[in-house]
Amino acid sequence: MNMPGDAAPSSGSGLYLKAGILAALLLALYFLLIYLNIVSCGHLHPVVCDVYYSVISGGKPKLLIISGQDGIGDPDYFYEILKGPRFSASVRMRELSVTSLPELLQYQMVIVERARTMKIADHRMFLDYANRGGKIVWIADAGTMATPDESGRNYFLAYGERKAGGSPSYIGPWARKAGSKQVSLDYMLGVEYLANYCELASDCGAGSLVGFMNFSDTGKRQVYGLSQQLPFYGDFSIVRPNENAYQSGLAYLDYGTSLVAKPPQGHFWLQGQSTNFGKEFPMMVSSGYGSRVLYYSFPPEYLVSEKMPLDPKTGKRIAYWGIIEDMYYGMLYR
Repeated sequence: MNMPGDAAPSSGSGLYLKAGILAALLLALYFLLIYLNIVSCGHLHPVVCDVYYSVISGGKPKLLIISGQDGIGDPDYFYEILKGPRFSASVRMRELSVTSLPELLQYQMVIVERARTMKIADHRMFLDYANRGGKIVWIADAGTMATPDESGRNYFLAYGERKAGGSPSYIGPWARKAGSKQVSLDYMLGVEYLANYCELASDCGAGSLVGFMNFSDTGKRQVYGLSQQLPFYGDFSIVRPNENAYQSGLAYLDYGTSLVAKPPQGHFWLQGQSTNFGKEFPMMVSSGYGSRVLYYSFPPEYLVSEKMPLDPKTGKRIAYWGIIEDMYYGMLYR
C-alpha cells in the first residue's frame, strides 16, 4: 500500500526497459544474419557496416592473406595495396603451413593466392571456414597441386565416384578424397581447374595482350561500374563452371579464337590429350550461400602493378583500380 507522498510505480520505465531489451535482441539477430551472409551489412544503409565492424572487430573488417611457396600471384604486393591509403584495411599475412581453422575464424575475409601446393587437410580447412560463415577470395591456381605424399590417384575423385553413372575420368585437383570422405573444393569455388594459360600458350609473357574482359552484370557490387572490353594482359588459370555448384559468372575473357593445346605432364585430369579449351574463359565467379566465395582466375593486384603496359594514348601505366575496389567493398560492405 502506498503511503501519502510516495511516488506511484512508473509503468513507463518498465516499457522502456522491455523495448530496450527487444531492440538489443533484434540488433544481435541482425548482426548474426550479417555474419551468416543471409543479409548484407549495407542492406539498410552503408553506415550499418561501420557499426557492425566496430562491434565485432574494433573498427575495419579484418582480412588475412594466406600464401604458400608456389603458384600465381604476388601476396606481398597485394598486402601493400590493401594496407595503403586507398583502403587502410586491417590486414595480415600468414604462411599456409602454419595456418589453422581457429585462426581463420578470427577474420571476416580470407584471401588465398600463390599457394598452388596444398594438402587435403588444407582444402578441408577452407571448406570449414566458408561453412561457418567466412568470406573467401580464392585466386587462380591455389590448391591445384598435391603434396608428394598425397599425389597418388587414389587421393583424387572421379566423376563416377561422385555420381552414379558418371565418367571414370578424374574431375580435377580441387576434387579430392581421404579414404571414403570426399573433399570437394570445386563445389565451394563453383569451377573446375584445367590449367594455367602460360602452361599452354607459347606467346605468354608480361605485358602481352591476351584478350578482353567482359562483365556479366555491372550492377552487382563485385563488378560495379567496370568497363566492358577491358584489355587483359598476363597469366591466368583456365577453369570451367561446375554445373552442380551454386555459382554465378561475373566476368569472362574473350580470347578471340579457340585455344587448342596439349596440357602439361602431370595434368592427368586432362588425360594428356590435345584439348580445345574454347575461346571464352571464366575470370570471376561468385559462389556459395550469400555469395561469400569469390574466385578470380587472375591475381587482381597484377592489374595495378608495374607489370602492366603503358597506355599508348596517355603514356601512363594502365591500372584497373576498380576491380580491387569492387572486391573489397563488394565482399565486405555491400
